[in-house]
Amino acid sequence: MGPLRTKTIDCAAFILLKGQEILVEKRKMSKQTDPGKVAIPSGKAEAGEDIRTTCKREMEEELNIKPLKLEFLTEELHDNGLYYERIHYFVCTDWKGEVQPLEAEQVYWVNSNQLDALELQADRKAISKLLKL
Repeated sequence: MGPLRTKTIDCAAFILLKGQEILVEKRKMSKQTDPGKVAIPSGKAEAGEDIRTTCKREMEEELNIKPLKLEFLTEELHDNGLYYERIHYFVCTDWKGEVQPLEAEQVYWVNSNQLDALELQADRKAISKLLKL
């Protein structure tokens, strides 16, 4: 059994949906949590910040886009090895701006049925729920 994790951090993840494709990121190796993993882009909530506000802020900080249509999908728990992340997944089908990888090593589109491309179990669960809608 691994170390006991007592800390839980709220995060917002944004599933950019373009037809049957979703945007994924390859995290930089220098990241403290999940380095080098392929994941749904996400970011941590700041103290007292509404999770929807977190999502919008992080989309600008990480991808240089503003969401025009953002809907809550689900919430999943992820153990990143240091603490738990309570990830609030949002689906974005319309945005303003050109997607740019400002914080990830790279971003690219994958078909939504290619769940094996995602390395985090929480991300795979969220996409499975999206496909059932």
